[in-house]
Amino acid sequence: MKKSLQILEEISSKCSSHTTIYKFNKDIPVSEKYREGRITASTWLNDLIYYYISKERSFINEFQGHIQEQKIKLDMLNEGEYKKGIYDQLNEIENMVNDRVK
Repeated sequence: MKKSLQILEEISSKCSSHTTIYKFNKDIPVSEKYREGRITASTWLNDLIYYYISKERSFINEFQGHIQEQKIKLDMLNEGEYKKGIYDQLNEIENMVNDRVK
């Protein structure tokens, strides 16, 4: 099953291709109104995709913020193996997220 971002990126690529085709290929036998409609729809869809991709990125930032909050709360615990285990797990996940975001 494809991930949402991958699907949106494929749709965006298709819309960009359609925009280019209908903007610059005057040999396609369609009316100007139809051509404008295809360009308008493709542009609108790309803007919508950008919105959802940006929204997805904000989820990652929010997730990272929750990890940071937990690390701050972790400072209240006494030093020990339990605290070290939590801290190591949070750091590992935080690093994983940071590697994928880059």
